Amino acid sequence: MFTLPLLYAARHMFIETPEGRWLVDTGAPGTFGSSGSITWRGTRRAVPNRFGPVDLGQVQSHISIPIAGLIGADLLNEDDSCWDGPAREFRIGKASIPDSVERLPFESLLGTPVVTAHIGDRAVRCIFDTGAQFGYLLDADLCSGAAPDGTIDDFNPILGSIKSDAWQVTFQFGSTQFAERCGLLTGMAAMALKMFGVDAIVGCSWLMNRAVWYQPSVGQLGIGPRA
Repeated sequence: MFTLPLLYAARHMFIETPEGRWLVDTGAPGTFGSSGSITWRGTRRAVPNRFGPVDLGQVQSHISIPIAGLIGADLLNEDDSCWDGPAREFRIGKASIPDSVERLPFESLLGTPVVTAHIGDRAVRCIFDTGAQFGYLLDADLCSGAAPDGTIDDFNPILGSIKSDAWQVTFQFGSTQFAERCGLLTGMAAMALKMFGVDAIVGCSWLMNRAVWYQPSVGQLGIGPRA
């Protein structure tokens, strides 16, 4: 078991390595950073300084604290891990899950977890994107009845710049219920995700006060009670 400091700040999820602070992003296929390497599971590994056309400067411009890089699905899916917000620990390796923890299956969409949740009475397939500071809905009907909450000006390494009106939307993951500030995703990005049966994107805002077990080895999330 390898343990790294875990931090929730500036509406994002980070871990600390000897190279610095890294954004944890299940929605990004690849890891990249300014240092050219990351210490992961006790071993220093080379990483590129960009992901395709996206470099760290583009990501950093939308995050208010300095970061060394972004950890994507390539590393996150190598091992199971526990993201323990109350303990501020990111633990890498297989571990037994307490009986009190709810287990939810997830599918993999090109390495990114997809969880079936509910918004009201409607079942929705949600990309679980820890790199997202906001949620996104792909169908305007899912905003119906939700309280308006200003506007969103955001950036995603895959989707690019996103501007949208925002709403407070209640999601239900099994018995776990939480509100997420959501925008409406439209255009080519939404069309592409809809082809894969995706209805929404859920970010990391609800994780801070919980321990969550991410188990790509068995396609399962373990969600602990709110601390």
